[in-house]
Amino acid sequence: MPQPVRLETIDHDSAMNDTKDAVKTDKVITKTIETELQAITAVAADVQSASSTLDLSGQIKKVTILIDHAKDHASASVGQGTEYVVQVSEKASGNDTWRTLTSFTAAITAPTAMASDAEEAAGQTVIECGATVPAIGDILFFKNATIANSEWANVIARVTTGGSETVTLESGLTNVQAAGTYYTQGEHFVVTIAVESVTRLRVVCNNTKGTTNRAIVYRVACITVV
Repeated sequence: MPQPVRLETIDHDSAMNDTKDAVKTDKVITKTIETELQAITAVAADVQSASSTLDLSGQIKKVTILIDHAKDHASASVGQGTEYVVQVSEKASGNDTWRTLTSFTAAITAPTAMASDAEEAAGQTVIECGATVPAIGDILFFKNATIANSEWANVIARVTTGGSETVTLESGLTNVQAAGTYYTQGEHFVVTIAVESVTRLRVVCNNTKGTTNRAIVYRVACITVV
């Protein structure tokens, strides 16, 4: 399992001593890229999924939660999209004290289904595709047969000329992606929360709220500040 990555920066604070002279003190701020609370995971329609729990009983002051959402079905959801709920607890254990701090809801409209023409190498930014071409600004999700190698990519340009269709990605692919059908309408949700007064945190994925729900894929990452 990947180990947390710690990054340290210096915050310079000024204080006044008894002689009114400025005294500079250095405060070390430690940022930790925590092990993902939820690695990339496929969730079927009408299923709820909860991330692992982040222990906040130590000196953690702030948490930034990064949620990645992708559609894994060509059809629209009906009623309501997938809901992501950030929950905290004042107790170190038990399930009866989880409380919702904030939540996000994904869109319900049908995604564009893009068929890539061939396998694409890591680093590739121009993707050749069929006649259905994602729009500029779409977030395209490449679902890999090895789910951990899946990735989200921003579309910044497109060619719709018959027989020469392509999309251009903002950044090169991280992994090799096979020829296949990939869906747009990926979404990213980010929130920074002060957590000094709580002891645990988790994210719940409710893929159950619509009258017709569709399969999705999600990931939850976390950075903590001490």
